[in-house]
Amino acid sequence: MGLFTAFSPLLMAAAAAPAEPACAPIAGWEEVLADDAVRFVILGEVHGSNEMAAIFADAVCLTAQARPVVVALEQGEVDQPAIDAFMASDGDAEAKRAFLGARMWNGPMKDGRSSEAYFRLFETLRQMRHAGRIASVVAFEPWRFETQPTPDEYEKAMADLVQAAGQSGATVLALVGNIHAMRTEVQWQGGYMPMAGHLPPAATVTLNLVADGGESWNCQGGPDSCRANASPGPPQPHQRGVELSADNGEPFSGVLYLGSSTTASPPQLGPAG
Repeated sequence: MGLFTAFSPLLMAAAAAPAEPACAPIAGWEEVLADDAVRFVILGEVHGSNEMAAIFADAVCLTAQARPVVVALEQGEVDQPAIDAFMASDGDAEAKRAFLGARMWNGPMKDGRSSEAYFRLFETLRQMRHAGRIASVVAFEPWRFETQPTPDEYEKAMADLVQAAGQSGATVLALVGNIHAMRTEVQWQGGYMPMAGHLPPAATVTLNLVADGGESWNCQGGPDSCRANASPGPPQPHQRGVELSADNGEPFSGVLYLGSSTTASPPQLGPAG
Protein backbone atom coordinates (compact mmCIF):
# COMPACT_ATOMS: atom_id res chain seq x y z
CA MET A 1 0.00 0.00 0.00
CA GLY A 2 2.83 2.36 0.90
CA LEU A 3 4.58 1.67 -2.41
CA PHE A 4 1.42 2.32 -4.37
CA THR A 5 0.84 5.57 -2.49
CA ALA A 6 4.40 6.71 -3.14
CA PHE A 7 4.35 5.98 -6.86
CA SER A 8 0.74 6.80 -7.69
CA PRO A 9 1.44 10.50 -8.57
CA LEU A 10 3.98 9.33 -11.16
CA LEU A 11 1.50 6.86 -12.57
CA MET A 12 -1.17 9.54 -12.71
CA ALA A 13 1.21 11.96 -14.47
CA ALA A 14 2.15 9.31 -17.03
CA ALA A 15 -1.50 8.55 -17.67
CA ALA A 16 -2.26 12.25 -18.16
CA ALA A 17 0.61 12.88 -20.61
CA PRO A 18 -0.52 12.89 -24.25
CA ALA A 19 0.61 9.86 -26.19
CA GLU A 20 2.96 10.54 -29.09
CA PRO A 21 1.84 9.08 -32.41
CA ALA A 22 3.64 5.86 -33.27
CA CYS A 23 5.19 5.30 -36.69
CA ALA A 24 4.00 2.27 -38.62
CA PRO A 25 6.85 1.06 -40.85
CA ILE A 26 6.89 1.69 -44.60
CA ALA A 27 9.18 -0.67 -46.48
CA GLY A 28 11.77 1.25 -48.49
CA TRP A 29 11.12 4.64 -46.88
CA GLU A 30 14.81 4.95 -46.03
CA GLU A 31 15.53 4.95 -49.78
CA VAL A 32 13.38 8.08 -50.17
CA LEU A 33 15.63 9.87 -47.68
CA ALA A 34 18.93 8.30 -48.80
CA ASP A 35 19.98 11.40 -50.76
CA ASP A 36 20.65 14.34 -48.43
CA ALA A 37 19.90 16.71 -51.32
CA VAL A 38 16.21 15.74 -51.26
CA ARG A 39 14.25 18.47 -49.50
CA PHE A 40 10.76 18.04 -50.98
CA VAL A 41 8.86 14.76 -50.69
CA ILE A 42 5.50 14.97 -52.45
CA LEU A 43 2.83 12.31 -51.92
CA GLY A 44 0.06 12.34 -54.53
CA GLU A 45 -3.26 10.94 -53.39
CA VAL A 46 -6.86 10.44 -54.41
CA HIS A 47 -8.61 12.62 -51.84
CA GLY A 48 -11.08 11.16 -49.38
CA SER A 49 -9.82 7.87 -47.96
CA ASN A 50 -8.86 6.84 -44.46
CA GLU A 51 -5.82 4.90 -45.55
CA MET A 52 -4.05 7.56 -47.64
CA ALA A 53 -4.23 10.12 -44.85
CA ALA A 54 -2.95 7.50 -42.40
CA ILE A 55 0.06 6.44 -44.48
CA PHE A 56 0.99 10.09 -45.00
CA ALA A 57 1.06 10.52 -41.22
CA ASP A 58 3.38 7.50 -40.99
CA ALA A 59 5.64 8.99 -43.68
CA VAL A 60 5.86 12.25 -41.72
CA CYS A 61 6.57 10.36 -38.50
CA LEU A 62 9.33 8.25 -40.07
CA THR A 63 10.96 11.24 -41.76
CA ALA A 64 10.95 13.20 -38.50
CA GLN A 65 13.13 10.50 -36.95
CA ALA A 66 15.92 11.49 -39.35
CA ARG A 67 15.36 15.12 -40.36
CA PRO A 68 13.65 18.38 -39.37
CA VAL A 69 10.22 18.33 -41.02
CA VAL A 70 7.66 20.84 -42.22
CA VAL A 71 4.31 19.40 -43.35
CA ALA A 72 2.50 20.95 -46.33
CA LEU A 73 -1.16 20.19 -47.00
CA GLU A 74 -3.39 21.03 -49.96
CA GLN A 75 -5.62 23.39 -48.03
CA GLY A 76 -6.43 27.02 -48.77
CA GLU A 77 -3.82 29.46 -47.51
CA VAL A 78 -6.77 31.50 -46.23
CA ASP A 79 -7.03 28.88 -43.46
CA GLN A 80 -3.41 29.21 -42.32
CA PRO A 81 -4.31 31.23 -39.17
CA ALA A 82 -6.81 28.55 -38.14
CA ILE A 83 -4.23 25.81 -38.73
CA ASP A 84 -1.59 27.70 -36.71
CA ALA A 85 -4.01 28.23 -33.84
CA PHE A 86 -4.97 24.55 -33.73
CA MET A 87 -1.35 23.41 -33.94
CA ALA A 88 -0.49 25.66 -30.99
CA SER A 89 -3.48 24.51 -28.94
CA ASP A 90 -3.79 21.61 -26.51
CA GLY A 91 -6.43 20.06 -28.75
CA ASP A 92 -9.22 20.38 -26.20
CA ALA A 93 -12.90 20.60 -27.11
CA GLU A 94 -12.83 24.38 -27.43
CA ALA A 95 -9.80 24.27 -29.76
CA LYS A 96 -11.47 21.65 -31.93
CA ARG A 97 -14.69 23.66 -32.14
CA ALA A 98 -12.73 26.75 -33.19
CA PHE A 99 -10.78 24.80 -35.82
CA LEU A 100 -13.96 23.28 -37.21
CA GLY A 101 -15.10 26.82 -37.98
CA ALA A 102 -12.37 27.10 -40.63
CA ARG A 103 -13.37 27.38 -44.26
CA MET A 104 -11.95 23.96 -45.19
CA TRP A 105 -14.64 22.13 -43.22
CA ASN A 106 -17.56 24.33 -44.27
CA GLY A 107 -17.39 24.83 -48.05
CA PRO A 108 -19.99 23.37 -50.40
CA MET A 109 -17.54 21.00 -52.14
CA LYS A 110 -16.75 18.07 -49.86
CA ASP A 111 -13.95 16.64 -52.00
CA GLY A 112 -12.14 14.59 -49.36
CA ARG A 113 -9.87 17.32 -48.02
CA SER A 114 -12.68 18.12 -45.59
CA SER A 115 -13.04 14.50 -44.48
CA GLU A 116 -13.01 12.94 -41.05
CA ALA A 117 -9.69 11.33 -42.00
CA TYR A 118 -8.20 14.75 -42.74
CA PHE A 119 -9.36 16.05 -39.36
CA ARG A 120 -7.69 13.05 -37.68
CA LEU A 121 -4.55 13.81 -39.68
CA PHE A 122 -4.52 17.36 -38.33
CA GLU A 123 -4.89 16.04 -34.78
CA THR A 124 -2.01 13.60 -35.31
CA LEU A 125 0.15 16.42 -36.68
CA ARG A 126 -0.79 18.61 -33.72
CA GLN A 127 0.46 15.89 -31.38
CA MET A 128 3.68 15.57 -33.40
CA ARG A 129 4.26 19.30 -33.20
CA HIS A 130 3.74 19.35 -29.44
CA ALA A 131 6.21 16.49 -29.14
CA GLY A 132 8.76 18.50 -31.15
CA ARG A 133 8.75 16.09 -34.05
CA ILE A 134 7.62 18.55 -36.75
CA ALA A 135 8.18 22.28 -37.04
CA SER A 136 4.90 23.44 -38.58
CA VAL A 137 1.98 22.67 -40.89
CA VAL A 138 1.61 24.87 -43.97
CA ALA A 139 -1.41 25.28 -46.29
CA PHE A 140 -0.35 25.65 -49.92
CA GLU A 141 -3.53 26.01 -51.97
CA PRO A 142 -3.07 29.57 -53.33
CA TRP A 143 -5.85 32.12 -52.76
CA ARG A 144 -4.25 35.45 -53.61
CA PHE A 145 -4.90 35.77 -57.33
CA GLU A 146 -6.46 39.03 -58.49
CA THR A 147 -7.64 37.43 -61.74
CA GLN A 148 -8.39 33.85 -62.76
CA PRO A 149 -5.02 32.10 -63.09
CA THR A 150 -4.05 29.79 -65.90
CA PRO A 151 -3.45 26.18 -64.85
CA ASP A 152 0.30 26.73 -65.08
CA GLU A 153 0.13 29.92 -62.98
CA TYR A 154 -1.89 28.08 -60.37
CA GLU A 155 0.52 25.14 -60.21
CA LYS A 156 3.53 27.47 -60.05
CA ALA A 157 1.93 29.37 -57.15
CA MET A 158 1.42 26.06 -55.29
CA ALA A 159 5.07 25.17 -55.84
CA ASP A 160 6.18 28.60 -54.60
CA LEU A 161 4.30 28.07 -51.33
CA VAL A 162 5.85 24.61 -50.90
CA GLN A 163 9.35 25.99 -51.56
CA ALA A 164 8.77 28.82 -49.10
CA ALA A 165 7.81 26.24 -46.46
CA GLY A 166 11.29 24.72 -46.81
CA GLN A 167 13.28 27.93 -46.46
CA SER A 168 14.40 26.96 -42.96
CA GLY A 169 16.27 23.98 -44.43
CA ALA A 170 13.70 21.47 -43.17
CA THR A 171 12.47 18.65 -45.39
CA VAL A 172 8.94 19.41 -46.64
CA LEU A 173 6.48 16.53 -46.83
CA ALA A 174 3.46 17.49 -48.91
CA LEU A 175 0.13 15.71 -49.39
CA VAL A 176 -1.67 16.77 -52.56
CA GLY A 177 -3.95 15.44 -55.28
CA ASN A 178 -1.96 13.13 -57.51
CA ILE A 179 -2.21 15.30 -60.64
CA HIS A 180 -0.46 18.14 -58.78
CA ALA A 181 2.20 15.63 -57.67
CA MET A 182 3.29 14.84 -61.24
CA ARG A 183 6.66 16.17 -62.42
CA THR A 184 5.94 15.94 -66.16
CA GLU A 185 3.63 18.09 -68.28
CA VAL A 186 0.01 17.04 -68.58
CA GLN A 187 -1.68 17.21 -71.98
CA TRP A 188 -5.16 18.48 -71.10
CA GLN A 189 -6.31 22.13 -70.69
CA GLY A 190 -3.80 23.09 -73.34
CA GLY A 191 -0.92 21.39 -71.54
CA TYR A 192 0.72 22.66 -68.35
CA MET A 193 3.32 21.71 -65.78
CA PRO A 194 1.92 20.36 -62.49
CA MET A 195 3.09 21.65 -59.13
CA ALA A 196 5.81 19.05 -58.54
CA GLY A 197 7.32 19.84 -61.94
CA HIS A 198 8.00 23.40 -60.74
CA LEU A 199 10.09 22.19 -57.79
CA PRO A 200 13.88 21.74 -58.12
CA PRO A 201 14.29 18.28 -59.70
CA ALA A 202 17.40 17.23 -57.79
CA ALA A 203 15.77 18.13 -54.48
CA THR A 204 12.37 16.51 -55.11
CA VAL A 205 10.94 13.01 -54.78
CA THR A 206 7.32 12.60 -55.78
CA LEU A 207 5.37 9.41 -55.08
CA ASN A 208 1.99 8.26 -56.33
CA LEU A 209 -0.11 6.64 -53.60
CA VAL A 210 -1.62 3.44 -54.99
CA ALA A 211 -4.20 1.25 -53.24
CA ASP A 212 -5.48 -2.26 -53.82
CA GLY A 213 -8.87 -1.01 -54.97
CA GLY A 214 -11.52 0.33 -52.63
CA GLU A 215 -13.41 3.61 -52.35
CA SER A 216 -12.73 7.27 -51.64
CA TRP A 217 -14.96 10.28 -50.95
CA ASN A 218 -14.74 12.72 -53.82
CA CYS A 219 -16.71 14.93 -56.18
CA GLN A 220 -17.20 14.12 -59.84
CA GLY A 221 -19.19 17.24 -60.66
CA GLY A 222 -20.89 19.89 -58.50
CA PRO A 223 -21.51 19.79 -54.73
CA ASP A 224 -24.32 17.26 -55.17
CA SER A 225 -21.88 14.75 -56.72
CA CYS A 226 -19.72 14.35 -53.60
CA ARG A 227 -20.01 10.80 -52.31
CA ALA A 228 -18.13 7.53 -51.87
CA ASN A 229 -16.87 6.46 -55.29
CA ALA A 230 -14.81 3.52 -56.46
CA SER A 231 -11.10 4.31 -56.52
CA PRO A 232 -9.79 4.83 -60.07
CA GLY A 233 -7.62 2.23 -61.76
CA PRO A 234 -7.32 -1.51 -61.24
CA PRO A 235 -6.52 -3.01 -57.81
CA GLN A 236 -2.79 -3.19 -57.02
CA PRO A 237 -2.13 -6.17 -54.69
CA HIS A 238 1.35 -5.05 -53.59
CA GLN A 239 2.90 -5.09 -50.14
CA ARG A 240 2.94 -1.77 -48.29
CA GLY A 241 6.06 0.11 -49.29
CA VAL A 242 7.96 2.31 -51.74
CA GLU A 243 9.06 1.32 -55.23
CA LEU A 244 11.31 3.97 -56.76
CA SER A 245 11.82 4.38 -60.51
CA ALA A 246 15.17 4.93 -62.20
CA ASP A 247 13.48 6.70 -65.14
CA ASN A 248 13.51 10.48 -64.64
CA GLY A 249 11.03 10.83 -67.49
CA GLU A 250 8.23 9.13 -65.55
CA PRO A 251 5.48 11.33 -64.05
CA PHE A 252 6.47 10.21 -60.55
CA SER A 253 9.76 9.26 -58.88
CA GLY A 254 8.03 6.09 -57.75
CA VAL A 255 5.01 4.54 -56.11
CA LEU A 256 3.99 4.22 -52.48
CA TYR A 257 1.78 1.16 -52.27
CA LEU A 258 -0.71 1.18 -49.41
CA GLY A 259 -0.78 -2.61 -49.23
CA SER A 260 -4.54 -2.53 -48.71
CA SER A 261 -7.76 -1.28 -50.23
CA THR A 262 -9.14 2.11 -49.26
CA THR A 263 -12.29 3.02 -47.39
CA ALA A 264 -14.10 6.29 -48.06
CA SER A 265 -13.98 8.91 -45.31
CA PRO A 266 -17.12 11.08 -45.17
CA PRO A 267 -17.03 14.84 -44.52
CA GLN A 268 -16.07 16.07 -41.08
CA LEU A 269 -19.01 17.95 -39.64
CA GLY A 270 -18.40 21.57 -38.69
CA PRO A 271 -19.42 23.08 -35.33
CA ALA A 272 -23.03 23.45 -36.47
CA GLY A 273 -23.15 19.90 -37.82
